Amino acid sequence: MDGVGPGGYNPAPGPGMVPGRRGGLGFGGGRVIHVGIVCPNSPGHVNPMIALADAVRARGRRVTFFLMGEPPAPVAAAGFEAVSLGGTVFPAEEYRAAFLRLGSLQGRAALDYTIALFRRSAEAALAVGPGVVREAGVTHLLVDQASTTGGTVADQLGLPFATVCNALILHPDPDAPPYFTPWVPGKSGWTRLRNRIAWAGLGRKTRPILDLIREHRRRHGLTVPRRLADTWSTRLQISQQPAAFEFPRSALPASFRFAGPLRLPGGYPRVDFPWDRLDGRPLIYASLGTLQNRVASAFRTIAEACDGLEAQLVISTGHGVAPEALGDLPGRPVVVPYAPQLELLSRAALAVTHAGLNTALDALSLGVPMVATPVTNEQPGIAARIAWTGSGEALPSLDRLTPAAIRPAILRVLRDPSYRHAAARIRTSILAAGGASRAAEWIDAELIGTPRLPEVVEPQYQDVARPASAPSDR
Repeated sequence: MDGVGPGGYNPAPGPGMVPGRRGGLGFGGGRVIHVGIVCPNSPGHVNPMIALADAVRARGRRVTFFLMGEPPAPVAAAGFEAVSLGGTVFPAEEYRAAFLRLGSLQGRAALDYTIALFRRSAEAALAVGPGVVREAGVTHLLVDQASTTGGTVADQLGLPFATVCNALILHPDPDAPPYFTPWVPGKSGWTRLRNRIAWAGLGRKTRPILDLIREHRRRHGLTVPRRLADTWSTRLQISQQPAAFEFPRSALPASFRFAGPLRLPGGYPRVDFPWDRLDGRPLIYASLGTLQNRVASAFRTIAEACDGLEAQLVISTGHGVAPEALGDLPGRPVVVPYAPQLELLSRAALAVTHAGLNTALDALSLGVPMVATPVTNEQPGIAARIAWTGSGEALPSLDRLTPAAIRPAILRVLRDPSYRHAAARIRTSILAAGGASRAAEWIDAELIGTPRLPEVVEPQYQDVARPASAPSDR
């Protein structure tokens, strides 16, 4: 390509990006298998995809990331190329500014802003994506469920693709409350009606994205979807939830698989931490994630709630707030911008979390119970699952949180062993799910077309049962 192409795509790579190159590793008689990955450029989506990409690469495939914005350092550190997906339609600096803005929002305002951000990302991906993916010589795509246009890019190019659910699964289902609500399942007719109404409301909010996709597909002679769910893969859908951490559902497709957390074999990159400051008391680890973590008052609220407990608090601000900006916090907790999360959780008696899926799964992978204080997007739904499974307690959204509300919940989870027992049950489900290596096996078997490996065991969704101690909404 020379010059500026359709949609303002400039083939010259941006800083840190590399141009797409044809070729790659051979497979069976010289066939080239080059897997492209499309996902939102945020740690909660990129990090699981790096783990999945590593497992796919270990099976002899070339893997390239296609991302909006500047390529995050972990992609290059893991040895993967990154190709710009925004071009001049959604320049990298504007994408970064949009995510910084999102980090300061909460509740419905953050949800609405997220939808608007995804709509602009969708516009750029449809304009730029087909050209850069074709130029790279990609043969298969792995598309994050939140990257709503990735499947359309694949269809336009005639590429097989799989859908990967790195966040809470988004599938509409009358039996499952929508992901953005704090509701738990129930069997009453009213509950199902309530769920249908809420799902329909979400459909109205995301209609601009759907209309954009419909228009693009009409122009290219592709099947026009009735809803966003119709743009997901019919070949293979992979979730990094374990089956034990999902509500009962009646509408998941036969192609759906629960892989459990997608993690690199060695965990996260090494992070420095003042281990000498730990004093031997039971450890409470608090993190508000890496995106919506720019509300300094929330960290003070958590510190006030833990002050005076026979426990030591460690706070990870996630680079959203500089530790020194918090000043002197009650109880003198250890405060760091970024923490070695798995190592701290392995020592923790409790995690206080924003109910981001990756932090929740990290805690459950180690059998650590939680107190969840959701911020926005799918976090209320994750908090509801924490409460429903008995692996912790869910509190009101962060903007309504007070020390008086959070302290009793912390004490209950610390003192009642049933929470840790429930978290341990989910840990067992995670260990059995198989993670990134199992997901890579499914990708070979269901997407690329190699024979199914005999040791693959597919989680059966029907086996998911409501825990006896779980709350119900009847």
